[in-house]
Amino acid sequence: MKAENCGFVPLHGLAALGAGGLTVSVFVWLLFLTPHPELPVPVFETINAYADTSTVAGGLVRLLQTGIALLATTHIALVVWMLKGLSAFKKSGQYSEFWKSHAGIQWMIRPLVLAMFINVVFILGMVFVPGLWSIREWLFPLALIGFALVGSDAISIWTSHLSELYGNNVDSSGSGLAGMFPAFTFAMVAVGFSASAAMSHVKVTAGIGFVGAVLLIIFALFIATSHFVTQFPAMIRDGVRPAASGTLWIAIPISTVLGIAVFRLMMGAQHLWGVQVGNLIPAVTLLIFFAAQLFFYFLGRAVMKRNNGWRFLVEKSPQAASFSLICPEVGFFVLSMFLVFRALMPLGILDTTTQWFLLVPLAALQISTIILFVRLMRSALPGCPIKPAVR
Repeated sequence: MKAENCGFVPLHGLAALGAGGLTVSVFVWLLFLTPHPELPVPVFETINAYADTSTVAGGLVRLLQTGIALLATTHIALVVWMLKGLSAFKKSGQYSEFWKSHAGIQWMIRPLVLAMFINVVFILGMVFVPGLWSIREWLFPLALIGFALVGSDAISIWTSHLSELYGNNVDSSGSGLAGMFPAFTFAMVAVGFSASAAMSHVKVTAGIGFVGAVLLIIFALFIATSHFVTQFPAMIRDGVRPAASGTLWIAIPISTVLGIAVFRLMMGAQHLWGVQVGNLIPAVTLLIFFAAQLFFYFLGRAVMKRNNGWRFLVEKSPQAASFSLICPEVGFFVLSMFLVFRALMPLGILDTTTQWFLLVPLAALQISTIILFVRLMRSALPGCPIKPAVR
């Protein structure tokens, strides 16, 4: 496969990221709608126990399991395809100019997608592998090693690209908030670390996850904040190219993974170190990150209304950057689900009846996102074959 012949660019890796995010979004229904007493997450045994309670429950579980299986398979195929595409692209004549430009930071798609891949593998294990929870304390260290390697790769790419750009007057006008890409990557790795901090009962394992998550959360927050402060005036002055419109919503999935990471750290501190966080502190935390999502949604919507960015990316010129529209929708859905079940319901604002006033539109958003993803898979991918990558 030759990148220059098939049109592959690193940003096509967003297709793999989108498939992984959609896998997580379907799993979220199992997380919140199926009972798993004394366990932080649903596993094969609790899921099947719920499925046996009624025909409706069984149908719901099988539907969700089918969705997870299909989306996870798509994700894995796209990850393999992306890695082959990145390898070919690095050997092509385009790579040198790409790396020296502002766009070179897109190379962080590799650790970003690999971090998502680890999360998807764990979801597949929880949903389909019997007895997996009984060996969780053996699996958490392996996950930490995986996230440590991915995080190291992310830091290496980020610092190398900064060194490449240092002292050079690289034009980034019209690129929107593309410079937040490293923040997204570090946030994704942080949420991976936070899983061990929240669910392991071994203090060393949980402690390593806790420290790793906190460090990378700070990385993500500093990068995202500093880039927004410096880039926002340039956006007002120079505008945003239609192809870069999706970057205006990148803070939405960043807010999602950071919000979940912080929530998990609070749960870990409570169950392992006896810190009482109650219901109010997690609720306020999730609401803060949700407010950040709303801010960037309205910001991006205002700009896209001006430059027809959505129409350009979806209808007029589907391309690699078009997949940047998937993760914001997934991120909004996932954090909203956490908000409903971990903030509004514990505070008594919603109950098992009124929750559906929010869950129904959220389900509609999820379905529309899946439809958009399928549409982009048909129109925005390059000519590189995917099937050979998964044989």
